[in-house]
Amino acid sequence: MSRFFKEVSSVFPDGYVHLGGDEVDFSCWKSNPDIKKFMDEQGFGQDYSKLESFYIQKLLDIVTTTKKGYIIWQEVFDNGVKLKPDTVVHVWMNSGSDAEMNKVTTAGYTTILSAPWYLDYISYAQDWQKYYKVEPLNFNGYQTLLSSPWYLNRIYYGQDWQNPYKADPQDFKGTEAQKKLVIGGEACLWGEYVDATNLTPRLWPRASAVGERLWSAKEVTDINDAYNRLSAHRCRMVERGIPAEPLFSSFCPHEYKGI
Repeated sequence: MSRFFKEVSSVFPDGYVHLGGDEVDFSCWKSNPDIKKFMDEQGFGQDYSKLESFYIQKLLDIVTTTKKGYIIWQEVFDNGVKLKPDTVVHVWMNSGSDAEMNKVTTAGYTTILSAPWYLDYISYAQDWQKYYKVEPLNFNGYQTLLSSPWYLNRIYYGQDWQNPYKADPQDFKGTEAQKKLVIGGEACLWGEYVDATNLTPRLWPRASAVGERLWSAKEVTDINDAYNRLSAHRCRMVERGIPAEPLFSSFCPHEYKGI
């Protein structure tokens, strides 16, 4: 692993390495006699969360030598893994994400939010508005990265772009000191139901709603104004050959040129 991360750090200039750690299934470890023997030698007993903590701490030590920062999913924090003070905790679980943001920042960690922005989820109607309205700092300090409102693999009925637009990474009950630990948000689109045939229309313009929400001033939240901007942006993408899906029933001016 040391050689692997050394190579990663030499190939990729990024300042951070995401070490994952979400949805760890202990059943694989439980079925391995060599791992069970190792746990006995370490005095872990049958507590596989201790094995996970051991592994993650080793990875953090390795990545530290490469001068890279490190990001982990919230389960690593939730499982009580001993983290380094500069670890970034990535919040992705939408259920209870406000409480999670509060808990992570109370502990002093930097945070990223993704919970409201899972774009692989599917729904009916203008779900972009939900993504737009999220405010990451509306929660009750490690720095935090919020993703849970912005999982773009989820598809909803109607104008689902509104869902990510409404999300706010700072929308949790917390002190100003805690909210300063929220370094931003991230939209996610996982691939269980996505391939080359539907990747682009599922991503755009819903991800654009997330981008505007995160790059705009906190008071810029009007859905109608956002709709006009995103509609124009979507038409620019379509005109350039990007098959972005419509926000609502409408057409792009360039589609009727010459008629």
